[in-house]
Amino acid sequence: MSWIVPVIIFADQLIKVAAKNYLFYNPIKIWFFELTYTENTGIAFGAFKGASLFFGVVSVVVAVIMLIARDRFYRQGKLSPLGDLAVNMIIGGAIGNMVDRIRLGYVVDMFYIPFFSVFNVADSFVTIGAVLLAICFLRTEKIGAKNTSNQQ
Repeated sequence: MSWIVPVIIFADQLIKVAAKNYLFYNPIKIWFFELTYTENTGIAFGAFKGASLFFGVVSVVVAVIMLIARDRFYRQGKLSPLGDLAVNMIIGGAIGNMVDRIRLGYVVDMFYIPFFSVFNVADSFVTIGAVLLAICFLRTEKIGAKNTSNQQ
């Protein structure tokens, strides 16, 4: 499922270029949210502004660790297809934002939800991937607990 990583990176970068070209001066309000262009030098939800280089390095380290762990668990047969998809979504999103940090010095965000935050496609993939991975861990834990109680 690792083919999805470059697809996520490409889609993320393409949408960020479109956001800069079309939304920089003309934000679009749609019902309860807004399509806009924002330069974020911090991390999720705008926290830790001005630390883009540091978080770029952290993103590289996290992506490499996740790639190694994914490969190891996949080879051992301990990673379900859903878990594989989840990890690859997180890796793709992390690399998408890392490309921005290294290339631009900031991350381009374009989806604004009032009273919440501004985020981008890469953030969405990281978040959805993390939720799916949590579901996988909970399902594995539940199955492991069921197998343990059946053996006793």
